[in-house]
Amino acid sequence: MSIAPVKSLIDEQIEDISAHNLREAYDLAERRGFFGAPIEQYAELRYGGRVLQVLRYRVKKESDSKNAS
Repeated sequence: MSIAPVKSLIDEQIEDISAHNLREAYDLAERRGFFGAPIEQYAELRYGGRVLQVLRYRVKKESDSKNAS
């Protein structure tokens, strides 16, 4: 994860999950605890013409999960 040079008004953390096809990307996301639709999905062209599928999910903060209990 990278840190923005300017402090954002929105305090959220994002995690990118990437793989060479969508099935692998969604399987990896589920193994990491992310379920459902990502907030963003896109494809990046990589070296040799390979395409990398990227799924972007919001990471829940610890305080959010404690308040929900």
